[in-house]
Amino acid sequence: MPRSSTSRLLTLVALCLAGVSAPSSAAETFAEAAKQLAMEIQRGDHPGVLSFHLVQDGSLVAVGVGVAGRTAPDLRSATKSITALLVGIALERGNIPSLESRVVDLLPAYRELLQKDPRKAAITVEDLLTMRSGLDCDDWQPDSPGHEDTMYDERDWLAFWARLPAREQPGRRFSYCTGNAIALGAIVSLGSGMRLDDFAAQHLFKPLGIESAQWASWNRGKQVDSGGHLRLAPGDFARIGELVLASGLWQGRQIVSKEWITRMTATHTEIPDRKQRYGYLWWIDETSQPNLPRTRLLMAMGNGGNLLIVMPEISVVAAFTGKRFNKPDALEPLVWLRDRILPRATTALPK
Repeated sequence: MPRSSTSRLLTLVALCLAGVSAPSSAAETFAEAAKQLAMEIQRGDHPGVLSFHLVQDGSLVAVGVGVAGRTAPDLRSATKSITALLVGIALERGNIPSLESRVVDLLPAYRELLQKDPRKAAITVEDLLTMRSGLDCDDWQPDSPGHEDTMYDERDWLAFWARLPAREQPGRRFSYCTGNAIALGAIVSLGSGMRLDDFAAQHLFKPLGIESAQWASWNRGKQVDSGGHLRLAPGDFARIGELVLASGLWQGRQIVSKEWITRMTATHTEIPDRKQRYGYLWWIDETSQPNLPRTRLLMAMGNGGNLLIVMPEISVVAAFTGKRFNKPDALEPLVWLRDRILPRATTALPK
């Protein structure tokens, strides 16, 4: 089974967010509902759910961390959304010339492989961010030539990705490919002259007060895995959501440009047969039921129930970590948001 992709569960995401809500207690407030859920998670009532943080207007409303969640969890593909933040920082610093820059020009060691097909030579940075590289790579299809599990068996993941045949012209169609995020991490590293973990620590994590990020690696530890398996403490995961909610501003410092946050969380790609859309390595949805506050749902999602949900219109961030890997109930936290938390939000927010 794939080790990092949760995208196969997007149909379940739609069901969780748009299904029929269970009735919630009219007497229970937004904060009380969140604290009740946090208490259940902390005492282990929901096996496989490791933690829950809920932040509103910059204030921590509820936190529940189970015993297993006290060790920094593997965020799986939610890592990709953090990689998108690093790309934005690299662009602002001039480490990447532009979104229109060709990947073949930014990865000189793989130029020969990418130049073999003019379609591959035309792939841009933006094509990678939007999962429209045009390569024969689809993590949702187990028999795809570029499937992530096949890539993991190779020593040089980037060479594996660069060797893939082109299926179509880049920029045309969404196809979820972890190799695209791996290429983006390498581009940031080469452009900045730093290992990706060092770049992330200096320009993103340390300014946020995050000191315990643990990245996975490939090529015998020489390269950093920018497509999955980053470990962050649950509270630090929530802090990433707070940064996005605040348009890149943290304690008076603009860590990521407001323009990048806006662009990163705008719809760039329609996903075939799915309600959700895709920004730059971020998933995009919205509430639709009449009993819920109307808000966009900007999501980082990783296998196992690692979910970061930013709700800009109601100034709320919800972060869950979990280890329900490859299980449909990994997305149960979205049902809790729909049925237990968000129906109360309308009574808790400023008019």
